[in-house]
Amino acid sequence: MQANSLQKLPTIFVSVAAYCESHLQLTIHHLFSQAKHPQRIFVGLVDQSENLNPDWLQQFPARKNINYVGLSPIDSRGVSWARSIAFSLYNDQDYLLQIDSHTLFDQGWDELLIEQFKQLKNSHPKPLISTYPPGFRFDSQGRAVADEPLKSDEIFFIDRDPASALTADRAVLQFRVVRKRVEPSEITHLPGFHVGACFLFTTGDFTQQVPYDPYLYFRGEEQSLSLRAHAKGYQVFHSRHNLIPLYHLYKEVGKAYEGQHWHPDMDAKRHTPFGWLQQRSNERINALFTPGSDLGAYGIDSPAQLESFCKLSGIDYLGRTTVPVKSD
Repeated sequence: MQANSLQKLPTIFVSVAAYCESHLQLTIHHLFSQAKHPQRIFVGLVDQSENLNPDWLQQFPARKNINYVGLSPIDSRGVSWARSIAFSLYNDQDYLLQIDSHTLFDQGWDELLIEQFKQLKNSHPKPLISTYPPGFRFDSQGRAVADEPLKSDEIFFIDRDPASALTADRAVLQFRVVRKRVEPSEITHLPGFHVGACFLFTTGDFTQQVPYDPYLYFRGEEQSLSLRAHAKGYQVFHSRHNLIPLYHLYKEVGKAYEGQHWHPDMDAKRHTPFGWLQQRSNERINALFTPGSDLGAYGIDSPAQLESFCKLSGIDYLGRTTVPVKSD
C-alpha cells in the first residue's frame, strides 16, 4: 500500500546541465533536502567536468533518483546542446523543472510550485512558470545568503532590454527583469512572453513538445524556447518575488570565470571554437524568426505563429528584414 501511495504522488523531472561547476554538489543537495517530497524528485544531470562521477555523487543518498551523463568539457558544444541531452533523460514524470547548476531552494519548493501551477491551470490550459529568480551569494564565512533576505510582493516580469536592438541580420536580443507591483495584491503572477532558462516549471511533456535545439549555443536559447512554447499553446507566467522558491548565483558581467564555456583556456583546447558555435547559433535564431524557414522539430509550424508571438511580445521580428528596427 505504501508503494502504491508513493506512485500516486506527482513526480518532478529536474533538468540540470552543469559545466565545470564548483557548486553542483551544493545544488543537488539543496534540491533534495529542501523538497517536501524528495522521493518524487528525479534529476537528469549532464555533468561536463574534468572530474566525472565524483565520489560525492556515488555516495549521495538519492543517487538512484539521478540519471547521470558525464562528458568532457573539451567535447562540450554549449548549454543548449547539454540541455538537449538532459531533456533526453526525461522518463514520463508529471512536471518539469529546469534550473542552472548553481541554484538554491526554499523549504517545500516542490509543493509550492505544484500548487502555483494548479492555480494557474484554472485560467489557462498550459501554464509555464518562469522568470529570472532572485540571487544569492557567499558571505565572508563562505555561507550562502540571499541577496534580498526579505522578499517583496513585486512581480519579476521579464521584458526586452531597451538597449538591445534588432537588425536585418541579427534577431538575438537581451532581456531583463522589470519588477512590477500590481493591484490588487491578490495577483500572484502576470502573463508574459519570455522564459528564463534558469527557472522553468511546467508539465513534463514540455520536453517532448518543445525539444531543446542542440545547435544553439548560449544567446538566443530563451528566445527559441519562448517562441516555440507559444506556438505549442503554452502561456508564460512570471511569479511574485515572495513566491519564487529558488535562488540563482549570478556572475558579474564582463568578468571571466573558469566555469564559462567560452573561457580562453578551455576554448584553446577545442577543435571547434566557441565563436563558430555562437555564429551558427545566431544564424539559426535568424532563421527561426524569419517566415518560411524550416528547422524541423526545432522550428514552428506556421508563419502565423510568429506573427502571433510578435503581437504578444511587442517585438517586431517580422519588420527587421525589411526596415531598420529602432530600440524601445
